[in-house]
Amino acid sequence: MEITSKRDLILEKGWMNSAGALGFSVPFPYWQNQAPIAYLTPPLTDKPRQPAAKRRVMRFPGGFLLHNNTYNPGLRAALKENTERWARSKIPVWVHLLLEDHLTAEKMLSQIEACPAVSAVEISLPPEWDGAQKIALLQSLQCELPLILRVALNQIGEEWVSQLPASKFCALTIGAPLGSLPVPEGEILTGWVYGPGLFPLALQALLHWKGPTLPLILGCGVFRQQDAMTALEHGAAAVQLDAILWHGGIF
Repeated sequence: MEITSKRDLILEKGWMNSAGALGFSVPFPYWQNQAPIAYLTPPLTDKPRQPAAKRRVMRFPGGFLLHNNTYNPGLRAALKENTERWARSKIPVWVHLLLEDHLTAEKMLSQIEACPAVSAVEISLPPEWDGAQKIALLQSLQCELPLILRVALNQIGEEWVSQLPASKFCALTIGAPLGSLPVPEGEILTGWVYGPGLFPLALQALLHWKGPTLPLILGCGVFRQQDAMTALEHGAAAVQLDAILWHGGIF
C-alpha cells in the first residue's frame, strides 16, 4: 500500500486483517504466505469498554456468533502503549475507531491525526443508530488522514448507505454482520457473525454494489485463498481476513 498524500489511499490487491481479528501487535511482514498490505487495530472507543458480562461464542453451520461488547482499553491508552511499536512497523498501520457521538468522534480523530505512526483510519458506527443519525455524523467528520468506512454486511443495502458523503472517504469495507441466536437458557444472544457461510452473501453484495463510487474492501466471509482471489477478480480493492486468522489458517 502507498499513501500519496494525507487524503489519498492507494490499495494494492491483497489482504489485511479485519478489525478485531488480531491484537495490538503488528504481525511480521511475512506472517502468511503473502505479506499483508496493512495492519488494522481492534475497534477502539473513546473510553475503555469492559467485556460483556456473559461473553459467549455460539456455533452454527457455516460459522459462529461472538458476543463480547467490543471491549477495548480506550483510544488514549492504546496509543500510549502501542505508538512506538507501530512506528517501527514495516506494515502500514490503520486504526479502527468505533464512533459513538459527534464530540468524541472529533476528539478521537484529532488524537489519531497527531500520531505519526498511523497511516489511515477505518471507522464504524453504532449499528442501532438510524440512517439520519449516521449520515449526520459522517457529514460532520473532518480528518487529515485517509478515512475508510466499515458497513456491516446486513446493513449494506440500507438507504443511508447510498447517501454516503463519498468525498470524505477513500474506501468502504463490507464487514461482518450482526446476528442473533437462541441460547439454551431461552434467551436470544446478539453478536457479530463470522464464518465461511457469509462468503456467498458478501460476494453478492460486492457484485451488486450500487452505492457511491468507492474502492470496496471485502471484510467478511473469506476463509479460503480461492475466496480471496474470486473477490479480488470481481471488484474488491482488497480483502480482510477475520476468524480464519484465529485458526492459524494460511492465506
